[in-house]
Amino acid sequence: MQFRYQALQRKREPDELDAPVLLAAPRGWIAVFVVMIVMAGACVWAAFARLDVTVDAPGVLSHPAGTSQVQSPYTGMARELLVRPAQQVTAGQPVARLTDDAGRVRTVTSPFAGKVISATMTSGQIVRVGSTLATVERTDLPGDRLVALVFVPADQAARLVPGRPVSLSVSTAPPSAYGLLRGKVARVDPYPLTREALASLVGGDLAADGYHKGQAPRLVTVDLLRDRDSDSGYAWSTTRTPPVALASQTSVTASIALRTQSPLDLVLGR
Repeated sequence: MQFRYQALQRKREPDELDAPVLLAAPRGWIAVFVVMIVMAGACVWAAFARLDVTVDAPGVLSHPAGTSQVQSPYTGMARELLVRPAQQVTAGQPVARLTDDAGRVRTVTSPFAGKVISATMTSGQIVRVGSTLATVERTDLPGDRLVALVFVPADQAARLVPGRPVSLSVSTAPPSAYGLLRGKVARVDPYPLTREALASLVGGDLAADGYHKGQAPRLVTVDLLRDRDSDSGYAWSTTRTPPVALASQTSVTASIALRTQSPLDLVLGR
């Protein structure tokens, strides 16, 4: 039987019971320390960092009074439509002329001032009492200004309060180029909007379809933050702002800050 020389030499040496045992190489300890530091940092971040909790909802740039419809108080045949879209009208200004059943010419006037959004009457059409002749965006209320009318689903609006910051993505100003329009919540209506009320704010049933997502929304009025140095006159999240003034009836998407919470609370569902 033959034995390897190294094995026999090992048997002749005394046991090194007092020699220190190396449990891990220095590189292994460095890796352990790095992992521990990363985990400790993650725990501190989860406990003390703050994350914004927001609610997103569609809206439109408009005026606080929204839109109203000019309706005919007479029945007859349409003779002439006296206004056109984008035209400014004053209270008492003639909007249309009709010929009633007795052959008399009747003039329908606008009961309020504002900008014509749409005019639906055509010559020769039969008009009945209560028919809509034109839709006007009203600008005749005290303190009139450009605001964002945001329609938040009722189940997400419970925690909204005036003063919360709002970021608005404007359809005519791409966020990738101009950033987000800044605002703050001015008013939260206490009750959900009926479909008729929603249609009166945005200019009709067709427009209301885009804001009625299965449940009646609540109206949130957002004041836009002013900035005199901006070409648009309002504050944006970037220094490059749109070179033109903002126009009413422009679609927006609002992100409203509800509160802040730590990542740990978010994971625990608190």
